[in-house]
Amino acid sequence: MTGGGTTAGGGRTWARAGDEEARYRAVLELDPSRPADLVALFAALGDESWRVRTGAVERLGSLSDPGPALPVLLERLDAGDSAGGRDAAAAALVRLGGAALGPLVERLAVADVGLRLAVLPVLGAIGDRRAVPALTARLADEDPNVRAAAAEALGRTGGPEAAAALLAALDSDDATLRAAALEALAALRVAPPVYRLARLMAERGLRPAVYRSLAASDDDAALDLLAAGLVERGRMAREAALSAVGQQRARRPLSELAPLARALRALAAREPEVADVCGAALAAEDPQAVAGEVVALGFVGEARHAPALARLAAVDRHRPLVEEALEAIPRGSELVAELSRVLPELVPLARITVHGILAATGSPAALQALVDEAGDADPEVQAEAVAALGRLGDPRAVGPLGGLLDDDQAALAGVAAAALIRIAQRSEAGARAVLIECRARASTGPSAVLYRILGAVGEGEDLRLIRAGLRAPSIVRRMAAAAAVAALGRRGLLAGEHVPELIAALADPAWPVRAASARAFAELALANAEGRLGDPAEGEHPLCAGAIGALTGALSDPEPPVRAAALEALGACGRPELGPRIAALAVEPAAPALVVLAALHALGQLGPVPAAILELGLAHADAEVAKEAVGLACRLPGAGARRLLRAAAGSARWDVR
Repeated sequence: MTGGGTTAGGGRTWARAGDEEARYRAVLELDPSRPADLVALFAALGDESWRVRTGAVERLGSLSDPGPALPVLLERLDAGDSAGGRDAAAAALVRLGGAALGPLVERLAVADVGLRLAVLPVLGAIGDRRAVPALTARLADEDPNVRAAAAEALGRTGGPEAAAALLAALDSDDATLRAAALEALAALRVAPPVYRLARLMAERGLRPAVYRSLAASDDDAALDLLAAGLVERGRMAREAALSAVGQQRARRPLSELAPLARALRALAAREPEVADVCGAALAAEDPQAVAGEVVALGFVGEARHAPALARLAAVDRHRPLVEEALEAIPRGSELVAELSRVLPELVPLARITVHGILAATGSPAALQALVDEAGDADPEVQAEAVAALGRLGDPRAVGPLGGLLDDDQAALAGVAAAALIRIAQRSEAGARAVLIECRARASTGPSAVLYRILGAVGEGEDLRLIRAGLRAPSIVRRMAAAAAVAALGRRGLLAGEHVPELIAALADPAWPVRAASARAFAELALANAEGRLGDPAEGEHPLCAGAIGALTGALSDPEPPVRAAALEALGACGRPELGPRIAALAVEPAAPALVVLAALHALGQLGPVPAAILELGLAHADAEVAKEAVGLACRLPGAGARRLLRAAAGSARWDVR
């Protein structure tokens, strides 16, 4: 060895040396395209060190022609010297992917059960849907272990055909296959019809898998089954039901879980121990089960569980659900007493959650505590306290939050702005307080987030302040002001208004401001088309009409984001006479993908896009451009569209296909 390298022969010798690190480094230097090195890599698959085996798998996965390696890897998969060696051969076959598919599928027909069983997990890990027919056939294999392994492989492969085969397997006489198919469907997030799941619940051993499948169901009847699952005697079934409740909450808004809430409250009224069973599982290892517990305790709504919930607020991932659950518990002296009792033992972030709940019950001390925490030296505590003030929606918090809207603390200012917007949207009193505060600050000490707030909750008279922001010395403020003009437009507050400053911003020295201005015009044009401002019968909004010349000029801007935003705006304005200019950018060979994509989208807004342009889009190196072309081709009539879609179906890129 010289200079830290090795010769090919030295690497092969080193791979057999006693030092693990030396063998690992040598394996990484082997070239699998060289026959001698390929033999050394095969030997390394059986090495006693998992690092060496992993290195060999990595190198074998880089083979451009895996043909010579496949027979040896299949042999090692069937009869390797050790479990580690067999696993390494399987991992190498997975790395080879589709190239190994044919030989692996052929092995499914051999007489040896062990060989069939060895192949199935590899096919599942590869996940190539071309194997689905062969895997489906193994669901009828004479060996029950092969049938179960085939179901598991289908669950890992996925796709409509795999799901259909697994659904059919639920009717099998083989209990092991039914269980494997159910688990595979749960892994695919495919929920069988609730009536079939209810029937399967008669088999106690299948209940955990049934509950896992219910997690993906959109049927309200599934919620009744989940409620009953919370009183299952078996811990595995009960935690599976709770996990499904947690996943349902992640999938659905709270309002859609009202049937579950009613069922749980009725169940708790009949069987008071339900709440205790739920509370006991807050320490479960499965985070989804813990989430389900929190949701369930919120639905049951007993104050005695508030301390346990409050402690869980220390965990970031559970805090939003804990806040939701605590807010659902009826406010009263019992809740206040329970939370006050646990407050001293809580970590700072959990204390913020409790202060928010107590402040909502009317406690001035809790509100002041939140205000104090909003000035904490710890940025995380500070941000959580500010967010809590926003959720509280109390106009008394507006002044302290307004003091945080400084451009020098952009992250905190953004959280404070979101809190103020939330307060303004909560009540008329909150809206008045926020606007008074923001108008005063915009006149004396403006900031970018102030314009964001005025755009979100301001009134027509606030356009004056926002227009001043378009002339601000700060680039960030000018960008925010442009976005605020668009926000007022989306809310229907710009009918008949003229904002020459926004048109002038299309020639701003800073390209981010030019791009923000063009995006604002795109939003204004879309808002007008949807009838939210101006008179739809009059065509585009007057602001857009006045900006057409400047937007057209922006198509020559040196910055691609500006050109792209201008294209989106012109497309939204619906000016067909601009089609040729836009089309030229769509087919310009040197144009960045961002610009080509925007040009295609703009052309699509103006009408059918010529097939010749779409053909170039389909051949574009950027997949997003090709996908946009596919979408536009779907809107073309006749044989031209069919030809384009056939070409897209044969694309080498899976996402385009």
